[in-house]
Amino acid sequence: MKARTLLVFHSRTGYTRTIASKIAAACDCDVEELHDEVGRGGPIGWVRSAFEAVSRFDTLLRPTRFDPADYDLVIVGTPVWFWSLSSPVRTWLRRHHAALGKAAFFCTCGSSGDRRALAEFEALCGPAAASLAFTDGEIDRADPAAKVAGFVRQLGIGKTSGRSARKTARR
Repeated sequence: MKARTLLVFHSRTGYTRTIASKIAAACDCDVEELHDEVGRGGPIGWVRSAFEAVSRFDTLLRPTRFDPADYDLVIVGTPVWFWSLSSPVRTWLRRHHAALGKAAFFCTCGSSGDRRALAEFEALCGPAAASLAFTDGEIDRADPAAKVAGFVRQLGIGKTSGRSARKTARR
């Protein structure tokens, strides 16, 4: 039986959404974008997001469609806000960490903070099966497909991974 995969992410500016869409295109998974009830646009939204990240505050999430307990693998993506998980992702992880089996992590950041965000993820969920980080500049300047493909291969979930890849290679 094929492993079921869920991709959960939040994106404030679109960078994390870009990587999430590339991961989703590389594997057969359900996708859940997290939205909260807090305004995050403009300078006030930026300050609010930074304050919540530094303070490790949760936020009020809108209802989600998928139950992570129904999946063999959950991939979680977040922007890095002040070297921390975004508050929507932190809130979701605090609610669902006990239901996660195998989990992987990816993040996007302005220039740094990925290691600290991964450490925060692992403190909430345990060791990541794989992790991936991009700076916004990497996404702007280059096609992130190769790094995404390596991440998906590491997890063994690509559209041509496992048994189907062996069948394709024999043809």
